[in-house]
Amino acid sequence: MTTGKIIRLSASPEGFGQTPDTLDSEMFVSALPVQHTHTYYEDEDLGLYVGVWDTTDMTETAGPYPCDEFMWLLEGEVVIRNGNSGEMEKVKAGEAFVIPMGYDCQWQQTGYLRKFFLISEHPNEPIPEKPAVEGIIIPRANAQMKSPSSPGPFLTSNGFTNQQQHICYENNTGNFLAGTWESAPFDSNPEIFPYNVFACVIAGSLTLIDEDKNEQYFEPGDVLFVPAGIVCGARASEKTKLFFAIVKSAHARKE
Repeated sequence: MTTGKIIRLSASPEGFGQTPDTLDSEMFVSALPVQHTHTYYEDEDLGLYVGVWDTTDMTETAGPYPCDEFMWLLEGEVVIRNGNSGEMEKVKAGEAFVIPMGYDCQWQQTGYLRKFFLISEHPNEPIPEKPAVEGIIIPRANAQMKSPSSPGPFLTSNGFTNQQQHICYENNTGNFLAGTWESAPFDSNPEIFPYNVFACVIAGSLTLIDEDKNEQYFEPGDVLFVPAGIVCGARASEKTKLFFAIVKSAHARKE
């Protein structure tokens, strides 16, 4: 398991692009692309991986998607084809989206693409026969928000006060959530984080504080990851909105 700390993701980490990934030709119906992966965080026991990835144009072999994956496209665009209906859904740079585990689909892409990703593929959870959603899911900044009935990505010192969120996706086991979160200004005390949080700041700003009182400031366009089990406090001096994904630890899943 990667050592836990508050992580700021960079689209161009040191050394990225120097060593291509090893690819299997059975994964593609096109010629083999050139791909690179930089992993910022991994927990093999949980099947959790966070990083940045790029590829040249390609068409993948169609089939059930092997994981729940939240992505933020940095460059390029992709078309995801529904393997059952043939419907084509396009995602462009500057957009986030989720592909559900078990969704029968095909990744089709022309040109270069780069993305941030969070992958959840717990080794003890088989690919479901029926995905939680039959299609890709795109969180929206203008989603209909409501007061949360369960924790969002960051708590205030008063619990859920002045926070709203919209959950656009929850997987079959309840351990993977994604959506849009919004909060009025707040300041929370540092505490042990109960779950893994991946977030893209889309409005306002957010300051995160670790157990040594080191502060990191995030503004629109910044992407961050907070691993479960580390001490983290949060502060927002203005109204702040995020796209987020949460991966819960095994004990927090649905029975």
